[in-house]
Amino acid sequence: MKRLPIRRTLAACAVMVLAAAGARLRAADALPKAETILDKSVEATGGKAAYEKSHNTVITGSMELPAMGIKGTMTITKAEPDKSLAEIEIAAVGSIKQGYDGKTAWEINPMQGARIREGDEATAAKREAHYHDENWRDDFKKVETVGTETVDGKDCYKLVKTPNAGNPVTEYYDKKTGLLVKASTTVSTPNGDMEASTVFSDYRKEGDLLVAHKIQQSAGPQEITITLETFKFNVDLAKNKFDLPDEIKALTKTEPSPKK
Repeated sequence: MKRLPIRRTLAACAVMVLAAAGARLRAADALPKAETILDKSVEATGGKAAYEKSHNTVITGSMELPAMGIKGTMTITKAEPDKSLAEIEIAAVGSIKQGYDGKTAWEINPMQGARIREGDEATAAKREAHYHDENWRDDFKKVETVGTETVDGKDCYKLVKTPNAGNPVTEYYDKKTGLLVKASTTVSTPNGDMEASTVFSDYRKEGDLLVAHKIQQSAGPQEITITLETFKFNVDLAKNKFDLPDEIKALTKTEPSPKK
């Protein structure tokens, strides 16, 4: 009879453990679907109709690598359906350009010269060039909510997005606002793969859209702070704006077959 209280205590503990486990399972079940979170983010930043009104964008800003004491200016031009051009000027380094014309991903920089981006690099460039990224279903074959996490002081839902091609992307969305707070993925570079993360902040209205004006990027040991200053939509762009530079055209030319 003296052991009965012990049995009762053990039984009570078992009930508590089962209840806690059940609560955790219910909490997991309570996580909203990734599709719902992503669609909410589109609405939070202006709504699909507002995105569809925009056909191209020209963004200007500045960038800084604090650890290296490097500063520069940048202009990013994007147009539907999938064209992009980033032009960066860095003092004491020179001009860096990256582009995607709908078929070819390329880069020209003072260190490596002109090169065509291939493999995972090209895949990522194509996805990033997709102008109407509110249509995220076009680029990702699977999205799932995997948990919650506090990022930059904000309670966030953690999503894993698997693209049609390339490396998965982990994104964190503010539970309250629906805004994207952070994204991380593995990026391919000429020096090999590295983990990269981007933190988005200072969301402000530009036209009908709410956009982040400060972007903090880290890739390997390097950290870059990007401040976006102006956004212009539906600009009258030059017809050849996204044409391949001559240096890149030279790389795409195939040698004629030798005559027999």
